Amino acid sequence: MKSRPASLTGAASILAALSLSGCITAGANPEDPYEDFNRSMFAFNDGLDRAVIEPVAHGYRAITNEPVREGVGNFTLNLNEPLTFVNHVLQGQIPDAGATFGRFVVNTTVGIAGVFDPASAMGMQRTKEDFGQTLGKWGVGSGPYLVLPFLGSTSARDAFGLGADLALNPLNYPEFESDDEIRLGIAVLGGINAREGAIEAIDQVRNQIDPYTTVRRLYDRTRAQDIANSPVQPNETEKLPESELDF
Repeated sequence: MKSRPASLTGAASILAALSLSGCITAGANPEDPYEDFNRSMFAFNDGLDRAVIEPVAHGYRAITNEPVREGVGNFTLNLNEPLTFVNHVLQGQIPDAGATFGRFVVNTTVGIAGVFDPASAMGMQRTKEDFGQTLGKWGVGSGPYLVLPFLGSTSARDAFGLGADLALNPLNYPEFESDDEIRLGIAVLGGINAREGAIEAIDQVRNQIDPYTTVRRLYDRTRAQDIANSPVQPNETEKLPESELDF
């Protein structure tokens, strides 16, 4: 029998490998000790986005309409509800866990596999929790800000949390290993759909004097407010959707 994907170990291994290879060298800025490395990765991700992802997102927008894109977004977000449920439980937020479970049941059944969102119309609003937030609730510090290739903005804590989220995701259990193509297709479609929704916001970031610093500050503030369960209140020049944080 195949074992469960070692995603939890993988996230930590990425950081360890980068550190041991000398790719990450601490700098003088205490707010961003690995700034040189981060800026290099930011430039790499931005170049990849300009060359491949952004054109695909524009093409996707051209061949779809808003209801279709909303349905795709609802479907992919619905798949994350079990993970949010688990993290609500780990944080001791039992009423929120119950509401998330109810959302998932309603949208998966009445909402036709989550394509529609009748749960919101019924007053069950969507929340989003991940293991990085759970660790923050438990008092684990964020560690240094990092920009990883393909993954974008994160921190030592959140990179570890991402590995845990992947390990906790029921779709990654051995029983579903034969459905790798389906999982990959869903991930790609969800990513393209999210990137389409961030076209204007990313253009706005690129018009900033220093896009890297804009994204870093927004990421740090957003994660702190996520952990505190307080509403995000971005500056006028930083009103960006969460998908922008993957830059």
